[in-house]
Order: sequence, then structure tokens, then C-alpha cells
Amino acid sequence: MISSRDSEIPLFLHNAQSRLQDRASRSFSCYICGGETRPTVVQGAHTYFKCENCQSSQLNPIPSELELQEFYDRYHLSLELGGSYDGVESRMQADFPFKAQLAKRFAIGTVSGGHPKLLDVGCGKGYFLKEATRIGMKGSGIDLSRSAVKFAGEILGVDAHAGRIEKNVPSEWKNTFDVATFWAAIEHMRDPLAVLQAISQCLKPGGVLLCDTGLGAARWEGMLAGYNQWHDAPQHIFVFSREGLLSLLDRAGFEIIKTDTNSERNWIRGVVRSLRHALVCQTSFSIFRVLLGYAGFQAMQQTAKWPIGRLILVAARKRRNGA
Repeated sequence: MISSRDSEIPLFLHNAQSRLQDRASRSFSCYICGGETRPTVVQGAHTYFKCENCQSSQLNPIPSELELQEFYDRYHLSLELGGSYDGVESRMQADFPFKAQLAKRFAIGTVSGGHPKLLDVGCGKGYFLKEATRIGMKGSGIDLSRSAVKFAGEILGVDAHAGRIEKNVPSEWKNTFDVATFWAAIEHMRDPLAVLQAISQCLKPGGVLLCDTGLGAARWEGMLAGYNQWHDAPQHIFVFSREGLLSLLDRAGFEIIKTDTNSERNWIRGVVRSLRHALVCQTSFSIFRVLLGYAGFQAMQQTAKWPIGRLILVAARKRRNGA
């Protein structure tokens, strides 16, 4: 039975619900699987559409290349100059020793001698490349942000290039790298399939790609009175479900080695993240479903952003036959 409170949705929730209804006419076929989509999250002028089939979400319309170039050039500047990266930099760097060792372990299976060769796509300011070099790997990176690449080369002294790998793979990179890393970057790409295909060109046959990103459609999130932190327009164009990400990797010529839908640098952090995620989702449902009623709760799911979310890590091998 629908509560009488369902007809008393707070004004800001009602307005957001109206905006979603207005934007429903933009519905389009899912980039990943071709399924039908529906608008689910409103962030100002930006709307995320979720696929009814694979459960992945994407922005529509997608920001232009110029808009993204300007955003990332500014993003990696210092806080004093209007950038944003400094606010998350220390947290990301804490993961890099674990991630560099992981990359090295996977590279050992393909390296024929000497230092394992690593390609870091979306290298940012180069801190991961620096760590990979420290433990004996030979790394190169590429990133859209010119300010980040300038820092990587001039301050950290690593081999970093500005540009879009999907536009033009350098000839010297083709079939060269033992392992490629794609840390928290695939969700930023306008055409992630093209980027994955370009990465595949850079890997040796049998080379390994390590990719992580925020997980969409995670367990318990249907109970959350809002949406997870990975919905972050305009920088996060996609929020991938497990099925959506694995499908995209398969289409790009990779075979899956390992999938972890609660990725952390150690098992204790993984347990804490999983328990916190489940507790917040269930508690928010218990409180806000009662307070707002069914319609109010649905409206809040479309408008309230929560600082939680799980990470998915995938290890995938380039198919040796190129199929």
C-alpha cells in the first residue's frame, strides 16, 4: 500500500523528478550492449542514463573533447590555481606500491628478459610511473592533461606523453609492453572501447591489462537512498557494472584472468569497505523509506549523492591470436 506521504514529496525532490521526466526523451541505446536506457541521476545540467540490460550508466550528452581538455588541464593544477587533484592525491598515492607490485607480478609472465615494460594509460602526474620505475620496471605513460604530463616529466622525471592513445598509437609502442595499467581512468573516456583497442595494440601477445574503476550496480545499492560517489559529472562519463566492463574488455580482444568487485590494497580494508557499504545502504533504506514514503524515496535515489562506492579490479590478457 502506498503511504499518504508519497503525495508530499519535498519540493527539491519533486523538481528533480520532473527534470528526469523531461529528459526521458533523450533515452538512447547503451554504448556497451545496445540495451535500452532510462534517466536515473540528475546532477545539475548533467543526466546519467542506466542500461536496463547490463546496468551500466553513462552521461548523455557526453561532454565534448574541448570541454574535457579544459577540465583536465585545470584539474591537475594546484589548489591555489583552481585545480582539484591535490585533494585526492595522497589517498591515490597510498595505493601505488601495492598496484606497482601487482603490475610487476603480471608482467613477469610475458617479459623475455631485462626490465618489464609498463604502459600507464591515464598516468596523471606520474606518481604511479615513478613507483613502478623504483621497483625495477621501465614505464611510459599517457594522459589528456597537459599540466599533469608537464609535472610528470619536469618534476618526477618519468616518461609521460600528452594526448589520446585512441587517436594515434605511437609506432614504437605497438606490441611492446608486457603490462598496461588503466587505473581509475576508463570511466573518464568518451570512447572507452577505442581506448581499450589501442591499449591492446601496445601490448605484446599475451600481455596483461590491469584496469580498475568505480563499480556501478553493486550489491545492496538498490536500497541506498541516493546514488554512489562514482556518479561525478562531467569527469565520470561512465559508471560500469561488472557485466558491462567485462563485455567491453571481451569486445576489445581481451580474455579475463581475474575479477575483484571489492578491490582494496589489503584484505582488512576490503572487509571494512564491504561492511560499511552494506550497512550504509540498509540503514538509509530503513530511515528514508519510512520518512519519505515510496515516491519520496525514489526521488531521493535520483538526487542524493553518498560518499560510498566499491571498486572493481580486472586483470585481462590480450588474446594471442588477435581475435
